[in-house]
Amino acid sequence: MTIAHIPYRPPTLCLKPDATLMEALRLMLEKGVNHVPLCDGDGRYCGVISTATILQELIPASARGEHGLSDLKFAGDATRLLTAHLHDLEIRMVRDVAKTATPVLEENCPTLEAALLLTHNHAPLPVVGADGKLRGMLSRRALLDYLVSQAEAEHAR
Repeated sequence: MTIAHIPYRPPTLCLKPDATLMEALRLMLEKGVNHVPLCDGDGRYCGVISTATILQELIPASARGEHGLSDLKFAGDATRLLTAHLHDLEIRMVRDVAKTATPVLEENCPTLEAALLLTHNHAPLPVVGADGKLRGMLSRRALLDYLVSQAEAEHAR
């Protein structure tokens, strides 16, 4: 069986890569989501932006890197510092920080393969058609909900 039978979330939200980080953040806060896919003008998937990625951009660069500071307690309440960095989000584009190396699920992807890929990723995964256009996002919750409904249907028989 493939993921074509799973009611994954259709792409009601999508941003263009040239949207600003602030536009992305406002959209995510307004809609109550943590991830928004990016699509080009033709609707082809080209990445995903998340609240985690945006929050990371607010933290000082000295703490972001692999060998950066691992503890910022010495800074105390740095709310002003974080909010000051919010202004940078107005001029930065999502394409500059979006994740583009996440796995992409094709519509005919086997369900077991999708389950494996979802266990290795914290975000929902994009589902694309043969034309590369985004069809939706498949989350762990949607897959598990589908599997439970299938198990209940088999048990009822």
